[in-house]
Amino acid sequence: MTARENILMAYHHQEPLWVPSQILDQDTCLPSCVPEGPDGFGITTDIFGISWTLEPGMEGPMVTIGTQRLKDICDWKENISFPDPASYSWEQGAAKDTAYWDRVNKISSVIIVNGLFEQLHAMTGMEDALCYLISEEEEVFSLLEAIANYRIQEIQYIARYYHPDKIQFHDDYGSNDRMLMSVSTWRKLIKPHLSKIVKAVHDCGMLYEHHSCGYIAPLIEDFIEIGFDALNPLQLTNHPYELKKKYYKQLCFVGGFDNQGKLDKTNASYQERAEEIRFRITQMAPGGSWIAHPTMIDPSISEPLIDVLYEYNMPLWKKAGYNPPPKPSALKKTVYAAADSKEEV
Repeated sequence: MTARENILMAYHHQEPLWVPSQILDQDTCLPSCVPEGPDGFGITTDIFGISWTLEPGMEGPMVTIGTQRLKDICDWKENISFPDPASYSWEQGAAKDTAYWDRVNKISSVIIVNGLFEQLHAMTGMEDALCYLISEEEEVFSLLEAIANYRIQEIQYIARYYHPDKIQFHDDYGSNDRMLMSVSTWRKLIKPHLSKIVKAVHDCGMLYEHHSCGYIAPLIEDFIEIGFDALNPLQLTNHPYELKKKYYKQLCFVGGFDNQGKLDKTNASYQERAEEIRFRITQMAPGGSWIAHPTMIDPSISEPLIDVLYEYNMPLWKKAGYNPPPKPSALKKTVYAAADSKEEV
């Protein structure tokens, strides 16, 4: 049994022999040849004409204040040009991005940020996007369809050149304690296009993992219906333990840690983080279909995670006859932070 085989058991809704983790058992990248989002620190404009701001210390890039790529959604066909993914340097990008991947012992994952709703509000601004969901349903539907078709082309090129096990697709639908839109609106305007994207990922022989922050618990059964293999980060507002108990045979859960209250708390100590990680592993791991992954941005969370995983898994490794690699001696930037700042992971 390799770590790759073990983590794949979780993705296939089975109980692994030990607790898998994306930090230890997965190689990840954002495709560097795709000219979307920020191009390093400062203010830059991407291929869609969206202006992005990223400065050292920011947790992630933001659309530049005072800019708005699309001022009227009814004019999107005249104002938005979708690039041709065939023009991207896929071969060179894949060679660079996957050079360090260990395809024998780890799974591989390519991240696609700015999914359907995220790409919409990056173009229009959040306030207008939320208003358009109510006032301009037909225009929203047609723009999201165009975004989905573009993303599907991108997915097909990723499959051809990167050959990953998994696509991680980002699209947030919730605030901290409620959804950003009604469930009926999500089902009418987003679900049909997202369903096509999931199908495209599966048609290419890859797993589909969806990243969605905030409160999205009302959508779990829809996610299962359209074929999600896995879901992260499962913030506590969703009551992840209850969701896992109910749906673990249909969906792999990735995360479920108390990031807001403990792991990402200002000046959180190593001990506080280790206690939270140990508690969630003990709670979430039994029964399988779960992967320990508590961090997206701050690499320092990885240190207590790795320590607790080695502590928890040691007797399980011995039972399975698995000889784990030595604990990593140095923490690396997360793939998100490294890609945004143009630093090496």
